[in-house]
Amino acid sequence: MTIKEFSGKTGLPASTLRFYDQKELLKPVYRSESGYRLYDEKQISSAMMIHSLRHADLAIEEIKQFLVSTEEQKHHLITKWQQEVESKLSSIQVAKQYLGGIRPAENHVHLVKWNEPRIFIWFTHTVERKIHPFYAVMEEELEKIKKWGIRIAPGIYIKTVDSVGGRMTGEVGFLLETDCKLPQSIGDDVYVEHYHPQLFATMEGDVKDPFLCFSFIQMLQKFGFQTKGQKLERFASIKDTKFTYLIPLVEKEMV
Repeated sequence: MTIKEFSGKTGLPASTLRFYDQKELLKPVYRSESGYRLYDEKQISSAMMIHSLRHADLAIEEIKQFLVSTEEQKHHLITKWQQEVESKLSSIQVAKQYLGGIRPAENHVHLVKWNEPRIFIWFTHTVERKIHPFYAVMEEELEKIKKWGIRIAPGIYIKTVDSVGGRMTGEVGFLLETDCKLPQSIGDDVYVEHYHPQLFATMEGDVKDPFLCFSFIQMLQKFGFQTKGQKLERFASIKDTKFTYLIPLVEKEMV
């Protein structure tokens, strides 16, 4: 059938069919001696699938990959696209919550996105519960990092794991530089953790602030944020008493 007839069968404009031909998504089964595109009845379902995937906001190259994939590969691609859409919807929801919570006169809560995977090295410690409880071990572990010759990005990170009575268990961490090599033996209280790309809400804090925990909870309630993991505290340097809360809100799955 001619492109006009095929357009009538599918409901797709002739210009769209020409575009799909140019992009090698849907080639005519035959071209006449006059150069006219001729299509087959069996191509209708393919045309509708391609057009649907385009409306699902998939790139040309992704659709090409899908068309030449096995059934198993197609299921894998669909799962991947579903997760990407869920991540986008979650990001839109966070944006809505953020815009609904900010006030022009306030500027202490922000959104920060990690676009690439990150790798951390963590050192576990149980310390006395007090103001800035991990200060001493931060310095200790930074010296260990230097001694091992490990390349790290600026900043020191803290994760509070547990707090019972007068003792706290937490982890002191460092962001590893790309292609960083670790010693063969790093100890039982040390581990490496991989983070997927993530979206965080950030909030500035000070270890001397007695109402910090209350302010943190109040912020989550105000914006309606739902955390998607354990919050991090980032200190620019050991000497700083001020730090940045990183509250994970959206994690992009690596498929």
